[in-house]
Amino acid sequence: MRIRAGAAGVLAAVAVAATASAQAPVAGNFGGGVVLAPPDDPLGAGNAVIGIRAVTGKLRIEATIRGRCGGGTFPARATLAADGSFVAKGTNRRRPEPGIRVKTTYRITGTLAPTGITDGSAKATNEIRVKGKGPVICKSGTVAYSVRRPIGGIGTAGSAPGARYYGVTSETRHGARRGIVLRVSQDAQSLTRALYGLTLKCGKLKLPDILDTPRRSLPIDGQGRVTDRIVDTFRDRKTVTRVVERFSGTIGLNGAQGKLSITERVRSRKTGKLVETCKSGTIKWTAAP
Repeated sequence: MRIRAGAAGVLAAVAVAATASAQAPVAGNFGGGVVLAPPDDPLGAGNAVIGIRAVTGKLRIEATIRGRCGGGTFPARATLAADGSFVAKGTNRRRPEPGIRVKTTYRITGTLAPTGITDGSAKATNEIRVKGKGPVICKSGTVAYSVRRPIGGIGTAGSAPGARYYGVTSETRHGARRGIVLRVSQDAQSLTRALYGLTLKCGKLKLPDILDTPRRSLPIDGQGRVTDRIVDTFRDRKTVTRVVERFSGTIGLNGAQGKLSITERVRSRKTGKLVETCKSGTIKWTAAP
């Protein structure tokens, strides 16, 4: 199930900025966020995906956080304090799709260790204007998030009961790898939920504010594998849009990895002629508990 900024509410987002490191800096790609447990909506307020690239005490951030009625995806830069902590606040303005303007006021805190962040906190308020109307105000509330550096491999197939996995995808935006977060059921038999951000490319037009999730409770087989394929058709007065979403992976005690993609094909209802194709391409992902 994917959500597009223009069609289903602009996605809320968050970014990080911080203070300088005097010690040996943490470096590498970190990612994750939070995906809420059922029955909460995985695309609703309080869900987030965050990617961080750390180099010589400096951070590049790619983050999305859902508000109660919408939001957006945007970048930030940060500098770490000596203990790895940071506090960031600011305002970002962007146009995620033609006719849509989003102003986000954000605050995010955390402490980056070599393995990631376990105690992060973020919130955002979004002012959304569609074709000059509005603004509509969307608040996220306080969101607790985690990120990891997924470098340990998969290990033994299967997961610990109720495990969470945090990681990054192969898509890079604004200098940071995009985030992904997964939840495993309490009996370790299914992938309860996954959440990730991606960009759809429609010719020369790029739509970066896409938040996607496979179906809930995907079975984990004896080799730790999960797979999902969703096909949806949407019709309006002039067009028929067929959307194919794919998600697959292998989950182990040390980590998880897999692939995901979205393809949209738009045809004329009158002639059946292909009007537009939008694709994410195949995106790889890795995550760690």
